[in-house]
Amino acid sequence: MSGGPAQRWRIGVLATRVGVSETLLRAWEVRYGLLSPQRTQAGYRLYGPEDERRAIAMQRARERGVPAGQAAAEILANERTWAEAQEEPVEGTASSSGSLDVVGALSELEAAMLAYDVGAMHEVLDRLLRTVSVESAIRDVLLPFMAHVGQGWEAGDFDVADEHFASDLVRGRLAALAVGPGTRTGPTVLLACPPEESHDIALKAFEVVLQRAGWRTRFLGPHSPLASIRAAVDVIDPDVVVLAGATPQVFALDDTELAVVRRLAQQCALGLAGAGASAELAESWGALHLAGDPVTAATGLVERARTLLTPTD
Repeated sequence: MSGGPAQRWRIGVLATRVGVSETLLRAWEVRYGLLSPQRTQAGYRLYGPEDERRAIAMQRARERGVPAGQAAAEILANERTWAEAQEEPVEGTASSSGSLDVVGALSELEAAMLAYDVGAMHEVLDRLLRTVSVESAIRDVLLPFMAHVGQGWEAGDFDVADEHFASDLVRGRLAALAVGPGTRTGPTVLLACPPEESHDIALKAFEVVLQRAGWRTRFLGPHSPLASIRAAVDVIDPDVVVLAGATPQVFALDDTELAVVRRLAQQCALGLAGAGASAELAESWGALHLAGDPVTAATGLVERARTLLTPTD
């Protein structure tokens, strides 16, 4: 092992070195956890020799016809086997995703929320994003924290002001991660909540994961009238429309609304996400059921896109 720091690059440089597109590298990172970038204090992802090695191994495996998921799993498993052979594991250390103390992070966020301490909450989130991937931060900390806050409010443990303060801050951080279109060239997805759904944080997290996989997004947010969604579809012409709801009640539509939904499903791919959606409901609407938490649901949509969407010029 050399004594100097390992060289690191932005994703565009890594793509050039490996000879694949940035979109494909992002897909390998999001879908399979193949890449493990470090973050600068400014929030930029930097990739190192280990990422280059894995990407090259992935490329060679794909050239041999190995399915992408299988190839990534074998590459990561081989690295774990090699690491275990080099040193004894230390009890309590973190996995390759980073040293993430979920309980500690949640406790710190709760304490900062109850003190209405904006700086402290941002400090916890900054440290979190320097430690693990955006996807891990969302799945393992941000969304569980917001669920805990919601449950605490319902139980009377937190005031509505606590919930509003935390929601606004987390929503703002997710919005900052969900940046403009940039150089993304993937499918276009329109994201909205049904008319009775007021919570959009999970859908914003879903958007972040899709963007990191190279997708282009248009976000309408909560309380979106279905007629307005249909009008937006006519203008945007998205490849996919995703409706997300936290409870089954928000998907209880009248006949007029159902007619709009079914026309949407005929016009483009339609996905239903969130705890309120079900496979049975999706089937009855001619839609896809995007099951699981927002990170799982978004990565699942990315994986299905090749068979779901008709290639365009």
